[in-house]
Amino acid sequence: MRISLLLFSSAALVAATYTPKKPEPAKPLTAAQKADYAKVIQPIFDAHCVSCHGPKKEKGKLRLDTLEATLKGGKNPTFVIGKPDSSMLLSRVFLDRTAGDVMPPKAEKPLTEKQKEALYAFVGGQPIADELAKPAIADTKAAAAAAKDASKDAPKAKK
Repeated sequence: MRISLLLFSSAALVAATYTPKKPEPAKPLTAAQKADYAKVIQPIFDAHCVSCHGPKKEKGKLRLDTLEATLKGGKNPTFVIGKPDSSMLLSRVFLDRTAGDVMPPKAEKPLTEKQKEALYAFVGGQPIADELAKPAIADTKAAAAAAKDASKDAPKAKK
C-alpha cells in the first residue's frame, strides 16, 4: 500500500512539474528574404492564388495577399521557412496537374517551373538568385497580362 501511494505521489509530482516542449517560434525573416518575397513571391501569389486566398475569398481560411497572412497560414500552416519538404503549400503546388488537390486548381493556369523553383527557394530560406528571379518575374507578368486579357473578353454581367 505504501509503495503504491509512494509511486502514485511520485508520478503525480512528475506530471505536475512536466512542461511539454513548445515548438520553436519561427525565426523572423531577414531583410533580404522580405525583399525576395515582395519582388518575386507576392506577385506570384497575386497572379495565381489571391483570387481564392485573399480578402474577398479565404478558401481553407488561408490568405496569401500579405506576408503576415501568408506566414500565419490557414486551417493548416502554409509553410515554415527552412522546411520546404514539410510545406503544405509546396506539396500542393508541386502535385501532378491531374491530382485533386493541386494548386492552383486544374481550371487555372499552373505556376511555371521557374515560379515553383523560386517559391521553393524562398520557403527553403534560400536567397532567390537573379538567374531564377528574372524568369519567374517574367512568367508572373505574362500570367497577369493573360488574366487581364481574359477578363476583358469575359461577358459582362447584366445589372
